Amino acid sequence: MRVLISVSYYSPNISGLTSYVKTLAEELTKKGHEIIILTSQYKNDLPREEIVDGIRIIRIPVTLSIGKGPLMFSLPIRALKWIIWSDIVNCHLPQFESSILTILAKTLGKRVVLTHHTDLSGWKGIRNVISEKAVLYSQILAGIFADSIVSYTKDYAQYSSYLKIFTKKLIFVYPPIKSYPVDQKYKTELIKIIGKTDYLIGFSGRIARQKGLPYLFEAIPIMEKKIKKFKIVLAGPYKEVVGENLIIELNDYISKYKSRLVFLGPISFRKIFTFYNMLDVLILPSNDRLESFGLVQVEAMLANCPVVATNLAGVRVPITKTGMGILIESKNSKALARAIVRILLNGNKYHISASKIKSIFDYKKTINIYENIFSGKAIK
Repeated sequence: MRVLISVSYYSPNISGLTSYVKTLAEELTKKGHEIIILTSQYKNDLPREEIVDGIRIIRIPVTLSIGKGPLMFSLPIRALKWIIWSDIVNCHLPQFESSILTILAKTLGKRVVLTHHTDLSGWKGIRNVISEKAVLYSQILAGIFADSIVSYTKDYAQYSSYLKIFTKKLIFVYPPIKSYPVDQKYKTELIKIIGKTDYLIGFSGRIARQKGLPYLFEAIPIMEKKIKKFKIVLAGPYKEVVGENLIIELNDYISKYKSRLVFLGPISFRKIFTFYNMLDVLILPSNDRLESFGLVQVEAMLANCPVVATNLAGVRVPITKTGMGILIESKNSKALARAIVRILLNGNKYHISASKIKSIFDYKKTINIYENIFSGKAIK
């Protein structure tokens, strides 16, 4: 099949959404399908067009950015050629241009599948409210014309104000999450960077508002009453995060607890599993509807690392399905501290075999389901 995948941000951007699309595109390519990625040129030094791992990437200049959302006014003209070329158009939401692509594709008789990653933030401020309303109405229009809508979990769909509109079109598919072997050379490098300590507490992701990091930092003095030698190691972008400057707001915490904190910056998709393998526990203290699953949880579990995560719709699914961690109340530093200490002192109780994790979150099954969705076959 010829598949046109449209997504606001693609590699080298680092996020769970980017990881999802990258794995999907690469695995479909390995199975003989032709994939084109239509995305934003969110940095001027990124090439307008290139082929990476057999995938053609077309980047559209960004006319205007509102928060995290890039607007690409030239997208319809650039997209038309590739919509004509394609058999399937797969739009990944949130995306303002989804309705334009969907209507063009259906007009040309193409099959359209939407993949819904998260609802919009609902944050305050006139600019944010106006931009989110525009994106929402565009996505509703896209949903009306689309053939199918893929959602991560039924748990999140029951919560999502967008997905509730299209219950008859929904297909639930876990995200495609692959694991990679430990890189011993990189592990040695990390040990030197982090230094000696008894316990390693990890966070993986962008330093973004929905991640709930203040609650993790506020848990530090509570944990210090129970354990002494520990460090919190944060992997992911923090200096240049699209649409965010949260790191500035966290400066007081960073200064206060600098002896406990290590910022590693972005880590490649392959090397991140070495990072997880070194941890005693991974923390996902998210507190916002923007977090719909938390792919990092499954990645950590595949690397034999238990997880503490907030009991939010969608986010609770990996721990609920595997038992490899503890769920806590959102925005509760005391509960977070207690859960972290509990795992650190009783870690073996929360270790599940990688084979069991893989059987639950089987990326090959996800790719097969996508093939059936794209071809129009019924999904059981």
